[in-house]
Amino acid sequence: MKLRKLDLPDSLVQTLRAARNIIVLTGSGLNPASGLPQCRDGLRGLWARYDAAALATEAGYRNDPALVWAWHEERRRRALLAAPNAAHRAIAALAERAPGTFVVTQNGDTLHERAGSPRILHLQGRFDQPRCTACAMTHTLTTPPARHARHGPYPQPPACRICGGAVRPGRLWHGEAPAPEVWRIAKGLAASADLLMTVGTSCQTPAAAELCYEALARGAQLVQINPNPTLLDRVASHGVRGPAEKVLPLLLARAWPGH
Repeated sequence: MKLRKLDLPDSLVQTLRAARNIIVLTGSGLNPASGLPQCRDGLRGLWARYDAAALATEAGYRNDPALVWAWHEERRRRALLAAPNAAHRAIAALAERAPGTFVVTQNGDTLHERAGSPRILHLQGRFDQPRCTACAMTHTLTTPPARHARHGPYPQPPACRICGGAVRPGRLWHGEAPAPEVWRIAKGLAASADLLMTVGTSCQTPAAAELCYEALARGAQLVQINPNPTLLDRVASHGVRGPAEKVLPLLLARAWPGH
């Protein structure tokens, strides 16, 4: 998709340059350019026959913990093999030009970290930070994720080194609220932001939507960068239709020419 200069109005460029406290709220729309599936998509290959939504629920974990653990380990394995794309790099570059930038991501990978963004909050957990179902302590993964055989059997989740309880994946289940401390930080960021940019997300989860409306209620401007329309279009100051890996580098080049 070729983006023309008129797709980025001067008012958007000026809004970005003038902002001091910026939240970049990212979602799985950043994934395809790094070879990863979006959240609504399943995994290919041997995992294609499974329902991704069912494997991302607490009920699915209780029904078959070995299968759900193996599925999340496969997602961790693929995320480790992926590389940051132009959108991740542009967001890191934005933090250099606007030091008040904070990334709040709904993704479980570490592509923002590897791209160089200095301030990142994982709203829905990380693949590499599983925790105990009993005592909630973070479990350190000491080995890289294995690639499992097509039909199993799959190993059981590890036991907590503190209490012996079963370890669950680090990502939130579908419908699970963010951890209280994570949510406190996210709400504080939204309350102090003067610009919130949604990138690669439709903000359909309650937490993401609430952050947007919190920022708007405190006077922030909302900018959306997404290939498709969203429910927030009616309240956004600016909406740019297009893939983030193409839009963001162009937007930064307009806002800070010569960098």
